Amino acid sequence: MDRTTLEAAFRQGMGALWGKGRIEDLYAFLDEGALVIDEDTPFLLDKAQFREHLEWHLGGLWSAIEWIPREPRFDTFGTTGLVSAYFTLRGKPKDSGFRLRHGLVSLVCHWDGAAWRALSLNLDPLSGHIVDASPG
Repeated sequence: MDRTTLEAAFRQGMGALWGKGRIEDLYAFLDEGALVIDEDTPFLLDKAQFREHLEWHLGGLWSAIEWIPREPRFDTFGTTGLVSAYFTLRGKPKDSGFRLRHGLVSLVCHWDGAAWRALSLNLDPLSGHIVDASPG
C-alpha cells in the first residue's frame, strides 16, 4: 500500500476510460460507498447511479470518445491514497458537433486490506475550455 500500488490500482481501475482496461475493473475499483462528481452531470452520484450514467454513454451515443489522464500524481498517507491529474476528454457524439473538455480529476482512496478502493471520484472541467465546445 504505497504510491506504486496506488498507481497500479488507478491505471487498472480507470484504464477502461482511456481504452486500456475493462469497465468491470472500474466498477471494482470504486468502493461500494463511493460518491462521484461527474463533469457531465450536475448531481452527486453514488456508485450505482454513476454506473447507470456511464452505461448510458457507452450505449452508443458516441462515434468516438477518448479520456486521457495527464500528469497524474499519487500520494499515500497510511491507508489513505490521493490521486490527482489533469484530463482531456475528446469525442464525437453521433448526433452532431464534437466535445473537447479539459479538467481535473481527483480521487480519495482507501486500502481495504487487500486492494485500493476509490471512495470519491471527482471529475471537474476547467470551465474556460468548454464554453461553446459542443456546437450543433
